Amino acid sequence: MKLAVERPAIVCRMCPSTKTDVIAVEGRQLLRCRGCRRTWPPYDTSPSPAPDYHDAYHAVPPEHEEDNALTALEAGLDTATATAKTAGQRRPDPMARRLLLLRRAALADRHAYATELDHLRDGATLTQTEHALDRADTAAAALRAFDVDTDGVYAAGPLRAAHPVWDDEPDTGRAYVRQEYAEWTRVERAPFSGT
Repeated sequence: MKLAVERPAIVCRMCPSTKTDVIAVEGRQLLRCRGCRRTWPPYDTSPSPAPDYHDAYHAVPPEHEEDNALTALEAGLDTATATAKTAGQRRPDPMARRLLLLRRAALADRHAYATELDHLRDGATLTQTEHALDRADTAAAALRAFDVDTDGVYAAGPLRAAHPVWDDEPDTGRAYVRQEYAEWTRVERAPFSGT
């Protein structure tokens, strides 16, 4: 198992140590800094008001199911866009476009997280890990750009996309995705929970 990974998301923010150990605490894997002994979830986002990985994605479908749902959503959106263009109308519902961006960014974030954990266990190469991280960062940036361009009309989280906290660290774009995804799933589940 690799104990040192060259990735800003797991550098301890309390000390300059990049040496981390993977430990088990209450059935969950955590990273522990060898310098100050601070622990945090593996490859979690920078400290921010956003929910952590487990809170944001605790009730999600498996990655392959979400990938299939995104393919269908994108095909439907492409058809609606082509129909609107042929009829000389405006683009279809921007909320549908944002939902696609949100779910795509969340899926990329989940995949990057899983790939990073595999890398820690020597199951994924550094190149595979960096590729997954780049895809997650790109998808997060696309969601944030959409929300900034639309003045946050479709965003649901407490901190707007233009808030400077999302620019503090290289991985806070993924934190923004987690904030928005957690809020979207909370709203989606509300009719079934009676809230």
